[in-house]
Amino acid sequence: MLLSLGLNMAYADDFKVLLVNDASLKYKSGKTVKIGDVFKSAEDINWQKEKQAVKAYNMTTKKQVMFLGKKYIRKSGSETMVNQKFLSTHSPGDTIQAKLASVFANEYNLLDSIMVDTEVNLDEKSFFQATYNYGDAKITKRLPREKGIVIIDRSIFTIGNQKLEPRDIYLSIDYVNELMVSTPVKYGIDLFVIPEKLE
Repeated sequence: MLLSLGLNMAYADDFKVLLVNDASLKYKSGKTVKIGDVFKSAEDINWQKEKQAVKAYNMTTKKQVMFLGKKYIRKSGSETMVNQKFLSTHSPGDTIQAKLASVFANEYNLLDSIMVDTEVNLDEKSFFQATYNYGDAKITKRLPREKGIVIIDRSIFTIGNQKLEPRDIYLSIDYVNELMVSTPVKYGIDLFVIPEKLE
């Protein structure tokens, strides 16, 4: 009964479109999905491709959420609403390593930028870095930050003046303190890179 009530509450939410990456994406009614639209459920959209994406604002929870074709093409509406994933999550831990590991999610869907609130003081001498494999190369990049907010965006694919082709990768995250001591935070984060525009 509680589960049924929870699902009914989920379906009662309204979502306002903030960004859509495919100009051809339509609702099942035939209307094109546009910025500013308000819709009830991912089931309202006629998903055709895995990397179709709609970033929206949940007008009930006041949080942003990402809807992706890969999650809705193969699943029923109730399953997708239960598995709905917010852009960032965090929960407390007992140690700095446990806390930071819980801050970073196991999977991120990168459309524009992802803001992760670490609640850690960050400056030029203390920062987070991401490491990933790109072909035969192992690349480590310092992640941009704003106070305690860490930003995961397409800048991780810029090496010097060279821009790499964004691709789906696995990230390892480390925290480096002012003494340049590196603490492993999380391994195997699946970064699913979504094109900003689909042809």
